[in-house]
Amino acid sequence: MEATRGVRGVVIDDGARSSSWITVPNVFYYDLYVNGERIAELRAMPFGLKELAIGYLVSNAYIEDAQIIDDVVVGADRIDVTADSEFDFKYQYYKEKGIRPLDTIKLERITSNYQVSYSKVLQKIGMAHERAVLNAEVQGTTFAFVSDYNGLFYIAEDVYPESAYYKAVGKAITQNFDFRRSFVVVKDVLTPEILVYSACVGVPIVGSLGGVPSLSVSIADNVSGQTIFTEREGTITVLTNPQRII
Repeated sequence: MEATRGVRGVVIDDGARSSSWITVPNVFYYDLYVNGERIAELRAMPFGLKELAIGYLVSNAYIEDAQIIDDVVVGADRIDVTADSEFDFKYQYYKEKGIRPLDTIKLERITSNYQVSYSKVLQKIGMAHERAVLNAEVQGTTFAFVSDYNGLFYIAEDVYPESAYYKAVGKAITQNFDFRRSFVVVKDVLTPEILVYSACVGVPIVGSLGGVPSLSVSIADNVSGQTIFTEREGTITVLTNPQRII
């Protein structure tokens, strides 16, 4: 399936009207199954779906180690994951409690002393803008990336910010990436949900190009211990635990 498609539109400019083909992003819904059990409905653009599933399962604490995943098969409207019995035991507990995994998470405060220079953060943000070709060309798309100081860099694009995050993190997970010494940046607002997802995988520094709501600041300050920041026009503003950005 294609990432985009053309739709007929009318362009109105200074009173003049003209018919034109407009490129819009394609989005689809996918049922996520693990060992034959339906876990969730994911929404995303039709690429990077294996990484989407892995990123979702780890970030939502269904699994702690991606090594228990044996296989991921992507179909037209579903993603089937095969995992070992460790998943089945944990998921049965969640079902019996009648709650989603994210609701049960007791976040461990991140105490990592990992530091990164603000110039390195700006460099990676610039790299993201260069590599997010879809976002530059198709209105309505966004991106997220995860990087470390040594040059590892995984970026993903989507319509939905959380799906872009899942895809980027899923890519990193498949490469045995060390999240404890890394930072994540999302183009859109750093929602409390995405902040918690990143805390689940151990990311100490999380940034946003679109702003940070007060609840995300409270979570980072009082629960997760993460450093969060915003970037705008080359200026970085650190909102919590500023010692990690030097």
